[in-house]
Amino acid sequence: MNRTTLAAIIAASISLTACNKSPETVKNSVTSAEPVQRTHAELSVRQGGAWEGQKYVADNFTFEPVTAFTSPAQLTDHSYYLRYEGPGWENDLVGYRLYLDWRNGIDVFVKTTSDMVLSKVGQDGYDSYHELSDWGGDALKVGKSVGLGALGRWVVDNVEHFKQVNNTHWSLLKDGGDTSEFEVRYEGWDVAGVSADVTTHYQINAGDPSTLVTVTSSVPLDNLVTGLVRHDNVNYIEKHGEHWTMIATYGKQNLLGDEWDLGLALFVKNDQIAEQFEGPHDYLFKFVPQATYQYGFFATWQGHPEQPQTQQEFEAFMEDKLKRLDAATNN
Repeated sequence: MNRTTLAAIIAASISLTACNKSPETVKNSVTSAEPVQRTHAELSVRQGGAWEGQKYVADNFTFEPVTAFTSPAQLTDHSYYLRYEGPGWENDLVGYRLYLDWRNGIDVFVKTTSDMVLSKVGQDGYDSYHELSDWGGDALKVGKSVGLGALGRWVVDNVEHFKQVNNTHWSLLKDGGDTSEFEVRYEGWDVAGVSADVTTHYQINAGDPSTLVTVTSSVPLDNLVTGLVRHDNVNYIEKHGEHWTMIATYGKQNLLGDEWDLGLALFVKNDQIAEQFEGPHDYLFKFVPQATYQYGFFATWQGHPEQPQTQQEFEAFMEDKLKRLDAATNN
């Protein structure tokens, strides 16, 4: 299945969220005189300073948005060079960010509003978005995991992240409207002596919390994995469709406080799953060795009025999405 086909599958599932909106909300979105931006993707680079080892030192937090970027060799975690440490993307329901360094984890920005907010996040430093604000905040503790739906490679008994990469390139493909897209190209990702050039394409559509990921590799990899972070005392959920499998967690795993439950879900096509298992920090899928891999993920939070408000509603959302994915795959 190519990326265009899978994009159509995800688009078909967007009607689920639209059905959950009130008739007045749908009416207003159709008749509004001004076009509304319902998705956004970005990357911003700090200005006015200089590198001191692996830290970028500047007097102020001034950033410039870019449409293309190649990571400098010294970039690592907490280099204070990229606003919120990598690219971000969002729609009217939720936001995400990717650590554009060796960690390569995906984090979640929960939102209280349907407005686009990420262009304002992290403009006053690197810690402000870890606190709950009027727009939401950074909700997920990624730690040593892949976070929500990032990639790694399984070696012996652990996930290897992107510790040895020759070059990392980020490109903005589409920003705004009902769809935003970007890609990240990793040249020479070496793990245990096996090197590959890997490209990850991310797409988010309005009205659906899902992100669609398409991965291409220069060589088939027999240890490529994606996963979902494991937290203690959180409910694990698994659902199987005709063509897709979805795993999820739901409960008190929100860095912004236990008042709000956070739901995380990851879905993969059945014929691309070689193995499903638990690692030290993640629930994992290992892919069948091939050149192209496709999957998706989403997060939900009770603080947004159009997101599921209970675990029962979250599971109903999962089940409806699986049905739509299966129906679209059959077509």
